[in-house]
Amino acid sequence: MPCLWPVTKEEAIVKSKVKSTEECSHLFEIEVSSQTIAKAFDEVYAEILKFANIPGFRVGHAPKELVKKHYTKDAKSEVLKRLIPEAYISAVEEHRIVPIGLPEISDVVFEDEKALSFKARVLTRPKFKLKHYLALELKKKMAGVTDADIDKTIENLRQMHAVYIEVEDRPLAMGDYAVSDLECYVDGQAVHKKRENLWLYLDRESLVPELSEKMVGMKKLEERDIEAALPEKYPDKRIAGKPARYHVLVKGIKLRQLPKVDDEFAKDLGKASLDELKKEIAGELEARAKANADIEAENHLLGALMDDNVFSVPSSLVNRQLDFMVEDARKRLEEKGFKAEELDKKNEELKEKFRKDAERQVRLLFILDEIALKENIDTSEEDLKNAYKSISAQTGKTEEAVKDYYEKKNLVDSLKTKIKEENTIKFLLQNARATEI
Repeated sequence: MPCLWPVTKEEAIVKSKVKSTEECSHLFEIEVSSQTIAKAFDEVYAEILKFANIPGFRVGHAPKELVKKHYTKDAKSEVLKRLIPEAYISAVEEHRIVPIGLPEISDVVFEDEKALSFKARVLTRPKFKLKHYLALELKKKMAGVTDADIDKTIENLRQMHAVYIEVEDRPLAMGDYAVSDLECYVDGQAVHKKRENLWLYLDRESLVPELSEKMVGMKKLEERDIEAALPEKYPDKRIAGKPARYHVLVKGIKLRQLPKVDDEFAKDLGKASLDELKKEIAGELEARAKANADIEAENHLLGALMDDNVFSVPSSLVNRQLDFMVEDARKRLEEKGFKAEELDKKNEELKEKFRKDAERQVRLLFILDEIALKENIDTSEEDLKNAYKSISAQTGKTEEAVKDYYEKKNLVDSLKTKIKEENTIKFLLQNARATEI
């Protein structure tokens, strides 16, 4: 059924009162007058008459009393749909409460079409006096790049472009890669399935150095049983520190060879010369150092704001932020190999770890919003267009497709809020007293 025109706010409320139930939370108790209810029913039934389909009558020509009898449930639902929002809005304006988000409606009493009362719980903005935020002291690291930084990057490139040469004329030595089939047994039980064509790097700093040492001297196609103690820090705690028996078949020996650092190496990477490669690396490192310095400076500034402005925030918002942070941490841990069952046991531990940060993050949102209000900072259409453009570049979708997605999912307001926060942070950084160190 279509939503009809609303009654006026003055008519909707007979009585409303509000009380603070906890920090940043208010509870409204609202009653709607019988006269307003009667008028709402008259308007609803008048609209229903236009399309009422009752046997024996043409559509829209049934008697009003018969329409009331057949459509009582629909009419009551429509009246509630109209009057509760209107009554709530009127109460909010009457008591000058600034709500956050939608209200939680409860205890609805609607009897005999004569009386309507309900409760509405709503989160409210915290009240606080914003401390000094202009010309904040800010120490910012200079983006310096040394020859050692450039050399380290070139060495990383060498490692990435290493080639592996087949060794045929000698047995395994430290520093070689043994292409092997490997089985491992502890207490007579297989620790894992047989691993085939596994590349083992022989190194005294490996996870099981004793295995590397005892493989030295093996020849291609040689098999050997090797006794080696698992380290105390072995990932599987059940067998850490225990003696293990490895059965190894060496199927090949590979020697890692790094390219020389010269013009040919640079050309292989698409550069004209080694000097050009170094120059480009220096530019990239400097840009990265500057970006890191900017992030560090921003974090320092926001941290100072949170330290100076301490006040209570809605617990429900903190819990929501906490859930988000815990879920994000769980995803990152799962990517590192942690099992979901293990993380379930750590859930409370993770919540305790992130609770303070969650509260600070929520508090920061209110601080930034208050600064934006005082300084008339908002999101322009150009800002929104640039955001769509940026998201388009990151996702590979067209700007029109990105815009359409945000509009259909009702995410535009959320994006505008995020942009406004970013604009506010830029304003604070521009007005800070920065000292380079």
